[in-house]
Formats: sequence, C-alpha cells, structure tokens
Amino acid sequence: MAKSISFFLVLILISFGCRENPPQPEQANPREAGDAHFAPEAGLSDSFEPVEVEGRDETTGLWKEIVHKKSGIHLRLIPAGEFDMGSPDAEQYRFIDEGPVHRAKISNPFYMGKYEVTQAQWKVIMGNNPSNWQGDNLPVEEVTWDDAQEFMQKAGDGFRLPTEAEWEYACRAGSKVRWSFGDDQEKLGDNAWFDGNSDHKTHEVGTKGPNAWKLYDMHGNVYEWCSDWYGEKYYEECKNGVTDPTGPADGAERVRRGGSWAHCFISARSADRDKNKPEAKNNYIGFRVVMPAPATP
Repeated sequence: MAKSISFFLVLILISFGCRENPPQPEQANPREAGDAHFAPEAGLSDSFEPVEVEGRDETTGLWKEIVHKKSGIHLRLIPAGEFDMGSPDAEQYRFIDEGPVHRAKISNPFYMGKYEVTQAQWKVIMGNNPSNWQGDNLPVEEVTWDDAQEFMQKAGDGFRLPTEAEWEYACRAGSKVRWSFGDDQEKLGDNAWFDGNSDHKTHEVGTKGPNAWKLYDMHGNVYEWCSDWYGEKYYEECKNGVTDPTGPADGAERVRRGGSWAHCFISARSADRDKNKPEAKNNYIGFRVVMPAPATP
C-alpha cells in the first residue's frame, strides 16, 4: 500500500512541475574568445592562482580552492573516493531511473566550479549574454549542451562538464541522505532556490547555503548539464560497482542534474536524474565546470 501511495504521489508532483519542461524561445549565440593551456606537471599553471586563505589539502598537498584568471571561475578541490550512487527502493520520492543503488568510485581528485557559471564569466569568454534574466552574478541560462562545450573550449585549461557520477558525488559531499544537508524538507529553502521560494526566476549564485565541500547551488537555481548521454537503465549496467563511469556510449538526450527555480523539491534531491536534448535551451538550465587536478606537488 505504501509503495502505491508513493507512486501516485510522484505522478501528481510530476504534473506540477518536477520534470516538466515549458517551451522556451531560442536565441542566437555568436562566439569569440581565445584559449589557454593547463599543465598538470607544473602543479598549478600560470592560468590559475590559489585562494591562499583556504590553504592546501593535507592529503594531496593541492590548494583547496583556485581561481581561473581568464574567466574568474573559482574551483574547489573534490577528493577521490567512493559513494553509493542512486536512491534505494524505500526512498519515498524515488524515480525508477535512480536505481539500483550501486557503488561508484571516483579514482582521482578533480576541481569543480564553486558556483554555477555566471553571466559575467560567460561574457568574458563568449562576448555575449544569452540569458533570459540579466545580471552579472546570476547563473547563465538559455545555453545548450553544445554552447557549454564551446565555452569550455574557448576558456581552455582543461575545463569540461562533470560526468553524472562526478556531479552526484560532489553534490552529496559525503552525505547519504535526500539532500546534501539532510532529509528535512523544511531546510530546503535555506539551501536551494526551487519553485517553492524562487519567485519564478533565477537568483544570484552563492546566496544559499553550501554543501560540506563548499559548493553552492548544487540544489536548485538552474539545472546543470552533465557530460553523459542519458540512459534510463544505465544503472543496471553499474549495479555491481563501477569506476569513473561516463554513461552510455550514445543516446538522444544529455543528463542534467540538480533541479531549478522552476521545479519542485523532488528534483533538487542529490539522486534525482533528468535529461534534455543537447540542442535544448531553457531559462532554467545552466552548467558548472570541472577540470582534472594537477599532479601532487
């Protein structure tokens, strides 16, 4: 009986915006910018500078936070490790594509954007602003998966989109609960912009609480593109454990994660999976970058 109630509750919530994609106008995106080079063997290339107040990680000796000079993007060090990816059958709001839960290993540390890419950072690299709501510290939106790829290519220095596994691992930041901060839905408003508090728009990045690894807006504000093709049953292939998974070899849609200002609390969960065609652009989809960590000094 409990499973039936949960199933119908999810169906009702879906109809009220958890996974609904309202149509959005398309915009042209002219491009221009340069490139740079990231040299792992140098420890930290001239393209970056450390945030010295954060210090170095005791295990790797790497800086805990660095800044990309060209774009102004702050990046946080994410340690290597393992985690349980997905959500169990007993999870009240679980969708079928979130299981089975499987052990996923992230074999190397990496750096991840502390915030979603902002409009100011996008303008520095791309020379335009496609966003529906304008503001330098607002997350850039109305960008396709391919637009994000072009931004990272022009920014250079090894930037790429996170894999779906890297994204969930970083979002959880060691937690095993519904959201990175716990299971209490009443606390979501302190940690995320979603349809219950957003006033139907994006908000400046970093204005809600961070997770344990000092990443902001992993829950809500804008959905974030991941590098993987979406596979509804991909977790079945991973159920016995997997190292550094990159998703299916092909597909029709790319993964997006994290929920948004336009979607309900269910979509903001750490395990929630969603997708869009790579050519889709919406005012609730943006992205954040990752890059490999350099060799230990």
